[in-house]
Amino acid sequence: MGFVLSCATTPKRIEFLIHILKEIKFIRGHNFFVINVCTNYKRFGEFKIPKSLLQLVRSNKNIFFNFVDDYGPICKYIGGFNFIKKSNLTNHKLIIIDDDICYLKDLFFNLVNNKTRNNITTGSGFNYDRERSYIVVHGACEMVEGYGGICFDYNQKNEFIYWFSKFYNHFSFKKDYIIDKYLSASFLGDDFIISYIYKDKWAVEDGRNYIKPYQYGLGDDALQNNNVFGGNMESYRFLYDNIKVLDTFLNKFNLNKEIKNLQLS
Repeated sequence: MGFVLSCATTPKRIEFLIHILKEIKFIRGHNFFVINVCTNYKRFGEFKIPKSLLQLVRSNKNIFFNFVDDYGPICKYIGGFNFIKKSNLTNHKLIIIDDDICYLKDLFFNLVNNKTRNNITTGSGFNYDRERSYIVVHGACEMVEGYGGICFDYNQKNEFIYWFSKFYNHFSFKKDYIIDKYLSASFLGDDFIISYIYKDKWAVEDGRNYIKPYQYGLGDDALQNNNVFGGNMESYRFLYDNIKVLDTFLNKFNLNKEIKNLQLS
């Protein structure tokens, strides 16, 4: 048993990521790295496979690129689970990560070692205070952060997240209707959706010591700098203040599932 690291990236960042991966030495043996790419991005346009990516995959049998439909940053979650199923690696842990962070390998081993049957683990977790501000915590946490890695068992794949992600192509980032704004915030703040769906969350101690952001991750295409809500915390605040919208989607999903079960019985 090993782990599968899964990230999503963009046309603008792919060359940076390829350069970083060439320096990583621990992606070997039973551990794999998956780069999820889309032929056409809603936010970034068309993607063409660079020769450097093909050369990287040919030179390292533990690194793969995986074509997925564009669902925004949650592609690393969906693409990672799909890769594990396709590759028959269901005993492996899935760890979703960002494409603009230098990760030290000890982080991944800590995530796996702190993983239980029911929890998901992260290298960076936080709680909210009464003003919905950010309080870093270790142990049980309200929010997990993708930049600190989030670790799942394969059987923790959540069908609602798959279903909800399909709405990515049915809204506009530019419209001001409540549903469009909520979906915009959801797909720019996917950590909130994951944290809301998974109830048992654990932040490993000292996880942030193994995380070093790269400078190119601080540009205007970064989620923390998104120009729709002004940043991740503002996206989360909007999602929390309008949580009835997400609950409506959840209720619709559960109702559809009940109807389907009745039809099959």
